[in-house]
Amino acid sequence: MCPKCDASPYKKKETTSAKVKDAKHLTWHEYERVVDGMLRHLADSPQWKFFYHDYPDFRKEERNLCYALSIDIINPHGIQSSKHTTWPVIMMIYNLPPWLYMKLKYMMLTMLIWWSYQPRNDIGIYLAPLI
Repeated sequence: MCPKCDASPYKKKETTSAKVKDAKHLTWHEYERVVDGMLRHLADSPQWKFFYHDYPDFRKEERNLCYALSIDIINPHGIQSSKHTTWPVIMMIYNLPPWLYMKLKYMMLTMLIWWSYQPRNDIGIYLAPLI
């Protein structure tokens, strides 16, 4: 049972469970997206098409996920002259419809990097396990 909405993880005849809805949303980019030459979703972008062209095995399975990696710097104590910085690393699922992929439910905080100096090029050491 879902701890939030108390729904069953299995499909029922009278209602659809949350897992079935999420699975349908994850294949939205393949089956329900409007393809009319307009840039409405990331799957319409030239980079997405280029990636699928270079990796045809990845495209064969529509349930394969495309992620975005977002890194930002925050100052948790609000002190401007602080030497310490915190870098949250967030991953987002880009297969979802545009009205869902920026929702908190589908964002994953993968790590918090804490440094006493600016990382610059050293950040790749921390990101290597995610690739």
